[in-house]
Amino acid sequence: MEDLNNIKIKEYVSIILRRPNTPKIWVNKRINPNKEFYKHWQCPGGHVEETDISTKHTAQREVLEETGIQPELEELEYMRTNHYFREKEWRIVHCYSLTTKKVPELTELREMTNWQLKKIKEVQKEPVIDSLKDAFKGRQHETKIIMIEGSCGAGKSTFVGKCKEYLTKYKKTVEILDESFITKDSSKRIINYGNNLKKYKEKEITKEQMEEIAIELEKWIRDKWMKQIFEFYTRERKPSILLMDRNLFSTLIFMKLIEEEGFFSKEKQEEVSTNYNNWLWLIRESLVIWWKTPVEETIKRVEKRGRTGEEDLKYYKKLDEVYRKLMLEIYPNLKVITRETQLTTEQVEELIPNLIDEKIFRRIGY
Repeated sequence: MEDLNNIKIKEYVSIILRRPNTPKIWVNKRINPNKEFYKHWQCPGGHVEETDISTKHTAQREVLEETGIQPELEELEYMRTNHYFREKEWRIVHCYSLTTKKVPELTELREMTNWQLKKIKEVQKEPVIDSLKDAFKGRQHETKIIMIEGSCGAGKSTFVGKCKEYLTKYKKTVEILDESFITKDSSKRIINYGNNLKKYKEKEITKEQMEEIAIELEKWIRDKWMKQIFEFYTRERKPSILLMDRNLFSTLIFMKLIEEEGFFSKEKQEEVSTNYNNWLWLIRESLVIWWKTPVEETIKRVEKRGRTGEEDLKYYKKLDEVYRKLMLEIYPNLKVITRETQLTTEQVEELIPNLIDEKIFRRIGY
């Protein structure tokens, strides 16, 4: 797959309308010659909008708009997610199933024929849209995504590790995506960045040079995150839970911090941020935990690690301020947890069951 920064990501939902106690589904045929899949059988479906709380809410809306049937969210069953690739485009289609005795109405006269009740085997023998055809492949389990955010030294990685240990014990399949590519980087980009930042503050390199160095680092981190996210989502077998120790959007917080260092303009920040717009779907369905640790405790932890360039109290206070400003702006599904000490195994076992049973969090405060 070519440059993921330039790929256009589109999300859709597709809903199979089933008749109770029969092998039949409701379908109609597309009749607009100017649109894709002309004369193909289809089921209800459509685009996921930025304002949609979840893809299940999208499915609920599309069923109502295209059939006049108002389903409850609980009636919509997740089936699978399919991925389709074309030049510079990645289509993600979330398939749901709705079993109903109600008869769908024709709501888009110029786009489709009347709804017909047909056996699945009959539909499979004729031209059908891709999402309907692939929905017949069967169900997938739905992967729950938990993102752990927080400053350096906040205890994120420790919590993630304990989460995996706990969940594995209870027969959950778990994977972790993190920024280990940074520590494994043979080019030592982060260390070099810190050295160059020191040179900039001592006026050994110019503002323009420092800005270029920061842009190169941001792009490298962004590309690494996009690649591992893409590879995870497009493979066939996935775990029941994905834990993310930071994520793609953590880089935006880093870029805001360097803007406040004075060598990165607000205009350049906005330009860089546009690269993330196509990836907003990633955080919409996730439970995001802000592992918020007091600055003083963070300083103690990084000093114990012997890490240079991170012990400065002013830097961490500034980082904490940036997190406070941006976390609620970037992550709509946010859970804030304040911890002054590392969790014991017993505390993890008390906390995790409640977290993985949580639904969507909408702007929970401090």
